Amino acid sequence: MSYSKYFSKGQKVFLKRDYAEEKREALDSITAYATGGEREFLDLSLPYGSDAADVYPFEEGMMFELATDFNGMGLRLRASFASKTGNKDIRLRFEENLEFISRRIYRRLDVNAWVGIERPADGLAEMRDAWQDCLQKLDAGVSAAELTQFKKYPVNLAGGGIRLPLQKMYNTPDLLLFFLSIGDKQGIICTLAEVVWTGKADQEGTVPTGMRFLNILERDQARIDAVVNNLLARMENR
Repeated sequence: MSYSKYFSKGQKVFLKRDYAEEKREALDSITAYATGGEREFLDLSLPYGSDAADVYPFEEGMMFELATDFNGMGLRLRASFASKTGNKDIRLRFEENLEFISRRIYRRLDVNAWVGIERPADGLAEMRDAWQDCLQKLDAGVSAAELTQFKKYPVNLAGGGIRLPLQKMYNTPDLLLFFLSIGDKQGIICTLAEVVWTGKADQEGTVPTGMRFLNILERDQARIDAVVNNLLARMENR
């Protein structure tokens, strides 16, 4: 069966590394846009600069889980890396039958949280390296206060991302490092996130900004989901 019919030019596609039997400790994902396709293949362009395909560690046969929207429904299927077709362009080979899914996997909650935001670089490779460096420092006992300045924000939080008002206007898909204190006494969470949408600035100049987590330890993602679900349960039982 040809799956290319489910992808139109310019369609946003989320790629998540599928490690299969390998040990996986962190979510590793990127965004891409469909540029074309054939019966067995999907061509994609990466939006992280002119060398995005060069700097991401693609290998032949590397497996990904693809997620996108089709006619108002969520769609998911697996594909493998076939080749690099340009400095920011790749080709994937469809591997398995697709399935339609709920588009919202994680529950969300409006809450006040202490958040630190950093942008030490612009490029995908540099920001991925910065995230890994921050994880190592936190694991080694370095205080998060030495890595960022925290500020309390009204946020909409979920295991998959965060929405909050920012003083600066960012563009899709700018990359930012987030440091999150979620009140579960298990330490600071560090995640690499990308801007997926921005709203209109208010009278004070703050811009509502929606972020999607690209790189985050799976245990930290589970912590966020647990905190959100526990708080929602308390609210529902009042």
